[in-house]
Amino acid sequence: MKLVPLGQVAAQVKGAAPLPFSVRDAQGGLLLARGNLITNDAMRDALLERGAFVDMDEVRAGQRDNALPIGERRLNLWRGLMTRLNVTLQDPAAKGLETSIRGIASELGALVKSDPDMAQALLAHPDLCAELPYSVAHSARVAATWALLALRQDGAEPAALEVPLAAALTMNLGMLQLQDRLTNQEGPLKPAQRDQIQLHPKQSATMLRAAGVTDALWLAMVEQHHEVAGGSGYPAALAEPLPEARRLHLIDIYCACFGSRAQRPSLLPDAAVRRLYQQHAKDPTALALAKEFGLYPPGTVVRLASLELALVVRRGVAMNAPVAIALQNANGEARVTPARRDTSQPGHTVVAAVNPSLLRVRIPWAQLFTLF
Repeated sequence: MKLVPLGQVAAQVKGAAPLPFSVRDAQGGLLLARGNLITNDAMRDALLERGAFVDMDEVRAGQRDNALPIGERRLNLWRGLMTRLNVTLQDPAAKGLETSIRGIASELGALVKSDPDMAQALLAHPDLCAELPYSVAHSARVAATWALLALRQDGAEPAALEVPLAAALTMNLGMLQLQDRLTNQEGPLKPAQRDQIQLHPKQSATMLRAAGVTDALWLAMVEQHHEVAGGSGYPAALAEPLPEARRLHLIDIYCACFGSRAQRPSLLPDAAVRRLYQQHAKDPTALALAKEFGLYPPGTVVRLASLELALVVRRGVAMNAPVAIALQNANGEARVTPARRDTSQPGHTVVAAVNPSLLRVRIPWAQLFTLF
């Protein structure tokens, strides 16, 4: 890391625009993550006056990215962030775990705010997490979902999300390898596996403490994310777990529906939200998830009344009427030019969500989120 004063690249920091690189202190610690919005010139001036620093390697990478279309740029940011998360979670004993996780959490919150629909696509379609281990992809989905609810339902700012997102990203530190093995295990859980699952919230918190994490909310959310009001959860059977832990628990359940395992396929988004609502109808988090994702969130492959297969890219006027891009015609052939479909219009209504494998064309993700 080659740190230089922020003032040397001040021209690249603009008001009402996202940061093209992270801003750091003199020791390299993260002050403000890349992608966070500089809301006005006063915020920009405050950063410059603080005597902050930047990593020149990151500045140069940002300059290369700025030459790309906005959709491709954001997609590259997502993929780069997922790569960093994977590297960090695979070696939780490495020095600097807390700093790394906090930085990833901060950047993830900023990315979700910059394009919530692309964040939903990360959850609903397997492509964007296809190269990640199940355990890492699941952690990323849970954190992105928390950010979506907090930003769009609660009106929170990205800066307030760092600790909850850090908890979501690290809640399963104590069983990451087991999670990955279980995705391919066809038989029932073995006693040792069941014990590890029961104990992993405490083990994860122990690993975080060993890495220097002292934040009480972070640790409590991790320790309690499988506790259930009334005392039926684990590992401590708490009668009244923290509200933040209860929300994390329900988001965890919802996101688990999208990960396929040897013993059960993944659920389609409409089935996932219906199951959640049926089982937890009185829980405000379940209501918030249903409101946020609807039946066909971005990333869902749908069959239209026209018999075309389309990819949902934006939320629409109603939860059952999103904006979709037709990629495959009624004969199962790839369209030469993707076509925008407003599914609230007759002839283009959504008939059903379908398995993404039925779409036999390569999805031009960056193009879709740039043009539509």
